[in-house]
Amino acid sequence: MKTFFILGRNPELSRNEILEFLKARNRAHNEILFEENLLVIEFNEGERLDIQEFGGTMHLGEITFEGTNEKLKIHLNKNEIVPSDKFTYATFGNQDPQILKDKFKKEKKIASIKHGRKLIKFQDGNKQENPKADFYIFHHSHNDTIYLATATQTYDPTEVKNRDMNKPVRREELAISPRLSKILINLSGAKPHDKLLDPFCGIGGILAEALIKKINVHGIDKEREATIGAEQNLKWLTQEYAIQTKYQIENNDSRRAPDLQFNAIATETPLGKLLTKKPSENQARQIITNFEAYMVPILKRLKKVKKPSAKIAITFPVIRNLHTDAQKIAERSGLRIYIQPIQESRSDQFVSRDILVLQ
Repeated sequence: MKTFFILGRNPELSRNEILEFLKARNRAHNEILFEENLLVIEFNEGERLDIQEFGGTMHLGEITFEGTNEKLKIHLNKNEIVPSDKFTYATFGNQDPQILKDKFKKEKKIASIKHGRKLIKFQDGNKQENPKADFYIFHHSHNDTIYLATATQTYDPTEVKNRDMNKPVRREELAISPRLSKILINLSGAKPHDKLLDPFCGIGGILAEALIKKINVHGIDKEREATIGAEQNLKWLTQEYAIQTKYQIENNDSRRAPDLQFNAIATETPLGKLLTKKPSENQARQIITNFEAYMVPILKRLKKVKKPSAKIAITFPVIRNLHTDAQKIAERSGLRIYIQPIQESRSDQFVSRDILVLQ
């Protein structure tokens, strides 16, 4: 079974999220193609993927055709692509949609191709249309093979947004987004009934998304106000969604994290003080240096409290394009880099983050 994924604004990060999700569940898989924000993976039959599990995927579906252009024409003559007589559609891939337009016209369908006014700005600066349509069609050629499929799932942010907006305690300027929370959880390899640690839990953003995924969680934060907020948010969440998964919040220093042999660790580290203006290069360098010294003893402790094979999905600050020395931190902590840093930033930010996985 081959599945295509249309990835969001940080394709490399989203690709790794999906691959680690499959690995954690022992789903044998083979990556067929990864180009721009297009990903095709072949994996064995098993539990159906749910797009809401991921933070970085916009659309997915099973490949229904692969072959030459001549065989595609035969396939289109014999098979219905869109099960509707009146609809809008958008295409993803490098193929001219004219063959699809001709098919819909021949079938006397009232079909309108959509072009998005809103653009996705990718991490590398490139842009792509992000249209809203009734159907999304993957039509792409790779290594002389044409692939065709219609998306069966499109990410719906409504419930996640409502959950985030309705929680009792919010801290917009510091809290991690649900999107990034999901990505970090999946990168950590955590799966249902595992025990996940967030050593900088704040008001519980990562913990909440993990509970939704039926993962038991333990959160630590040295700020008392943050742990009170996390307690309130998780109590509300478990009641609102009838969640049975266990959680524990601890007002403590992460250097004293309990030795519970966690299956996974996922966290957004403190990215430094909230900066109201762009720091000088010397100031940025000092912040990074202080962060590196601060993190080593914490990571040494985290290494002791996790299972030997457990992974740490973590963020390191990037300030004025000065990156934290992840290799130095890993070596000094007795860890190795499992997934190299992937930058996650926006053009209007002068403090961003690298996302990586340690083991």
